[in-house]
Order: sequence, then C-alpha cells, then structure tokens
Amino acid sequence: MKNYLIILSLLLSFNCISQERCSTDKYVKILDKKYPQYKENRNKVNKQTNYWIENKYNSNEKTIITIPVVVHVVWNTIQENISNQQIFSQIDVLNADFRRTNIDAIMTPSVWTSIAADTEIEFCLATIDPNGAFTSGITRTQTSQTSFSMQSDAVKSTSTGGIDPWDQDDYLNIWVCNLSAGILGYATPPSSFNNPDDGVVIGYNYFGTLGTVQAPYHKGRTSTHEIGHWLNLDHLWGSGGNCGDDNVNDTPTQEEFNLDCPAFPHNANSCGTSNSNGDMFMNYMDYTNDFCMNLFTLGQKVRIIAAINQYRPNLLGNNLCNNTAIEENLSQNKKLVKIIDILGRDRHTFSSAIYLYIYDNNTVEKKMIIKD
Repeated sequence: MKNYLIILSLLLSFNCISQERCSTDKYVKILDKKYPQYKENRNKVNKQTNYWIENKYNSNEKTIITIPVVVHVVWNTIQENISNQQIFSQIDVLNADFRRTNIDAIMTPSVWTSIAADTEIEFCLATIDPNGAFTSGITRTQTSQTSFSMQSDAVKSTSTGGIDPWDQDDYLNIWVCNLSAGILGYATPPSSFNNPDDGVVIGYNYFGTLGTVQAPYHKGRTSTHEIGHWLNLDHLWGSGGNCGDDNVNDTPTQEEFNLDCPAFPHNANSCGTSNSNGDMFMNYMDYTNDFCMNLFTLGQKVRIIAAINQYRPNLLGNNLCNNTAIEENLSQNKKLVKIIDILGRDRHTFSSAIYLYIYDNNTVEKKMIIKD
C-alpha cells in the first residue's frame, strides 16, 4: 500500500507539472516574430493605456458592456464535441466572475474586499452572425487533426483543419479544441494592430464546469484568466519575469506565479516589500487552481475598460445578442431542462425578452416572449 501511494503521488505530481496553466506569454513572443507591427504596437500599449485612464476614464460612469461571444468547437473525437450545456456553463462563469456575483467571492481575504471589483463586463453567446442571420453563437467543426498546437495556431483557420474566425472587431472568438503539449489555454492581448489571429483558445477539458472538464481546472477559470489577457491584463508578477510589474496599482508586487491553493497570507514581504498580506494568489490572473480564484481588482477593471475603449471599440453598444426571430425548432422529441436569458442566467419569471430553452438532447430553442 505504501509503494502504491508513492507511485500515485508521483503520477499526480507529474500530471500537474505536465500541464501549462497559461501560454499567453509564449504566444505573444510567437506573434512578435510573426507580425513585427504587433510587437511595435504592443510596446506602446501601456503608455497609451495610462494616458487614456488619466484623461478619459470616468469612475462615476456606470455602463454595462456586453461582449458577444462565438464559441468554435473543433473536434476529432465525440468527447471533444462538447455539449451546449458545457458551453452555457462557461458563459455563466464568465458573467459571475466579471460581475463579482461568483459564489466564492466570500473567500476573498477581508484586506482586499474593498478593492474587489464588479468589472461591469458581461458576456453573451451571439444571436446574430456576421451575415446578419440568426445563430446560436456556437459553431461545430469536425476535423482530422487529433490535436492543435499553439505554435501553428492551426485551429484558427479552415484551411488547416480548424475554422476561420468571425469578424474579430465585433466578436470574441473562442476556439475550444484538444490542445497539445499540456496547454490549458492562450489569448491575444490587444493593441492597435489589426491582428488576424485575435481570439482565445481553450482546451476542451478546461472549458466550463461540467461534461469533459478535469479537476483542478474544472470551474471555468481558465477562460476567465485568458479573457483577462484578451482585455489587456497581465500576470500579477508581470510579463518580464520575477517581481515584475502588472501595470495595475492595487495588486501587490509578486515574486512569481502560485500553483495549487496556498493559505493566506502567502509569501509575505516578498520582492523586498513590507507587504504583510503577501501574494494576491486568489486573483484570476495568477496560476492557482480554479476553486482558489475569486477576484479582479478595481485597478484591473479600469485597465479592462481602457482596453475596450482603445482597442476593441466595436464591443461598445453592439446589438449582436439581439434577434427578432420568435423560435427555431431543432427537435421534436425532447424534455425541457431549463430556460436561460441571453446572458446565460437561469430564468423562472419572464418579461418581454429573448430566452433560450435548453433540452435534454443537447438542442436549444430560441423564443421571444412579448408581454403587454
């Protein structure tokens, strides 16, 4: 029994080491070589962002920004063809995390609750495609590719076994596939460069909270983290190495990434500081396990708002999550599981709006309810 436990421990340790929590920093280096203009423009982002915050940000303005999402499921095996419910569960997590309605918000240490932010960002599956037609906001592409690498980025192109993005100025494109090399996900930080590779890629077994997801990355926080990068958030320890700068004033200086789920306070007074509270390891931009993460800060919120206004302005005031279609019948033999609104929230009472009826055979009906 003792030898068995030792072997099991070694296997679990190897599994953790073989997984790469986030590959965005490595991916940015690939993009820098592929598109020199991207590198040049990214080098200007922090200066441009600081200027926008100082001169244009209005902290009293309360405006909800809704980001239309298209999820591209690219699959080779049946398991990789994740269900609609798994996709809906991820949208639920994004809305909870970015609006700070996540149930584990109560786990934020009291020293940081005053700066834990509702970013006022929401996400919805697009209901209008680039051609103006009704859509579920989900595409499904069967591929002969057994896995996709970050280096080739082949999942983002129909010609290489993936699928081309929808207009990247108007939609957040998320590709869900079998990623190679143990990578959980990666994203494209923004700039004024019109990046043809823009979007987020997530491994199918780290997307959402049910179905194929694998612990300890089974609470949808890989997507929260990577979309943070897509909205111009850096890792807490900075992109330049240990004790770096994440360009956010209210996150503590951090020596390096954290794994698992440390006890608070962790790594107090690191990097030559007098910070007795230690690392903000529960921030979504660290590497801790999904169940350990629970906040963005007010400073991160401001940086997100600046990114959208400067580099993703088409997301402001879009109507790509609205449609006048009354319903689309996808199947006759089915049982209703639940009803959600276009933001992925369960609904039990109804006003005049569009709702998604989810059935037990993985189909969805879109209905418009009109009340006098």
